[in-house]
Amino acid sequence: MVKGWLTTTMDKDIRASVKYANTTTEIWNDLNERFGKESAPRAYELKQSLNVTRQDGASVSAYYMKLKKIWDKINVVLPTPRCSGNGCKCEVGKRLVELKEKERLYESLLGLDNEFAVIRTQILAMKPTPTLNNAYHMVEEDEQKRSVDMGRKMTTEVVAFQVSQPNQKDNQSQKK
Repeated sequence: MVKGWLTTTMDKDIRASVKYANTTTEIWNDLNERFGKESAPRAYELKQSLNVTRQDGASVSAYYMKLKKIWDKINVVLPTPRCSGNGCKCEVGKRLVELKEKERLYESLLGLDNEFAVIRTQILAMKPTPTLNNAYHMVEEDEQKRSVDMGRKMTTEVVAFQVSQPNQKDNQSQKK
């Protein structure tokens, strides 16, 4: 079952290269040996892509998913270091994960459209700094509120426009 899931989520060329593997462990080891190594050019390319990614009128959800894809790829190329000592209590790994999450929060806020300037300022002013997921939720709620408000405004404008237009039937009957 896991083997089927693994292979169906792969690019077809990669899938073809592991189709004769007998176990998921064989697949994992093969792929890890080929792709699990740090690559400075790839890391640079991903960081560059991250720096130019902007919302550009897309939904908050679509923008976040673009970022998430890049972040996931960066995690493969530049994994967060972990303590290797048995029973280590220094919590450096935990602090590195927290730092990485803050960086992602700032990266996501940087690329938001200007219409989110107020909520961006509110998020940055919060103490303690919210998690990436909480900030995402706040921005998405702001987007939904704007959408509802815009819908009301559009409905009001349409009604006002219809009221201001003379009735076509009245105009035709007056001409006769």
